Amino acid sequence: MATYKGIQGYTVQNLSSDPSPLIGGQLWYNNSTGKFKVAEIGTGAWASATATPTAMFGSGGAGTATAALSFGGHFPPASPSITRDLTFEYDGSAWTTGGAYPTDIEGPFGFGTQTAAMGSGGQTPTKVDTSNTYNGSTWTAGPTMNTARESGQSFGTQTAAVATGGWTAPTRVSLVEEFNGTAWSEETNMPAVKANGSGGGTLTAGLSFLGTDAPGAGGRVKTSYAYNGTSWTATTDANTARSGCGGGGATETTTMTYGGEPPYTGKTEQFNGTSWTEVADMSTARQRPSNPLSQGTQEAQLCIMGDTGAAITTVEEWNGAPVSAKTVTVS
Repeated sequence: MATYKGIQGYTVQNLSSDPSPLIGGQLWYNNSTGKFKVAEIGTGAWASATATPTAMFGSGGAGTATAALSFGGHFPPASPSITRDLTFEYDGSAWTTGGAYPTDIEGPFGFGTQTAAMGSGGQTPTKVDTSNTYNGSTWTAGPTMNTARESGQSFGTQTAAVATGGWTAPTRVSLVEEFNGTAWSEETNMPAVKANGSGGGTLTAGLSFLGTDAPGAGGRVKTSYAYNGTSWTATTDANTARSGCGGGGATETTTMTYGGEPPYTGKTEQFNGTSWTEVADMSTARQRPSNPLSQGTQEAQLCIMGDTGAAITTVEEWNGAPVSAKTVTVS
C-alpha cells in the first residue's frame, strides 16, 4: 500500500502552528487546532502588460515583475540577423531605455536586481566569457568566466551567482561556475549537459530546469536539478519537455517556467519543491523570452518579448494567488 512518505518523499509534520513560508502541496497536522491542513496553490492568470520599445528574443534578464531589467537580444528581421546592446527597465507600468550594454549580445546569463544586476557570457556572435555589472544606469566590466558560453541556466544575485550548462562552440555542456562578488570559480558539474533551459533560486538553494541535451525535437528535456551550493540532486520532472523556456523564482521551491518549443507554446508550470503543476497558459505562445527574472515569485512574473517565428514586443504579467493554508475535510 502506498504511503504519503512514499509518494511525497517526506512524512506529515506534527506542528503547533502553520508553517511559514507555505509550500504548495505541503500537508501537516496542526496540534493546536487538531486539524490536518494542506498548502493550496491559488489560481493565477496571465494578463497583457506594456510592450517593450523593440522586438527581440534571447535577451538577458534580472529583477522582479515591478522592477525588471532586460538587456541584449537577437533582432532577426534585419538582414543579416543581428544582436543588440539595448537595455530596458520596467517599473510595473512603463519601459524606459537604460544604459547600453558594452557590446551587442544574445543569450547572456542574467542575475540580480534592476539596480544591481550582472550579465555574463553570451554570443556576439562568437561565444564570450566576459561579465558586466549594472548599477541602475551604467554597465561596468567585471571578472571573466572560466569558459565562454551562451544560453545556459542561471540564478542568484550580482554577488552570489550560479551559471549552469549552455553552449560552447559547438556543443552543449554541463559546466557550472559560481561568482562570489569577486571572481568566477568552476564547481561540480550538473548531472547532464543542458542548454536553453531556465533557472531560479539562490546560490545555496537553486534549480536548473528543462532545456535541450541533444539536437532536434528529441533532445528537449523536462528534467530539473536542485543545487545546494555544493552538489546537484535530480528532482521531479516537469510535465512537458521543452527548450527556450522562460522562468525564474526567488527560491528553489517557488520557481515557475513558461513558454518554449517545439512547437511554440504558452504552457506554464509551477514547482513547489516536490512536484510541477500546470497552471494557466500564456496568451501568446513563444520561446526564448528575456530570461530569467531570478528574483520573481510565483505570485508575480513577467514574460518579456520572445520568438513566435519572428521577434515580438509582447509582454505578459503573471498574477498568481498566494499559497494558502486549507483545512482538510472528509465528506
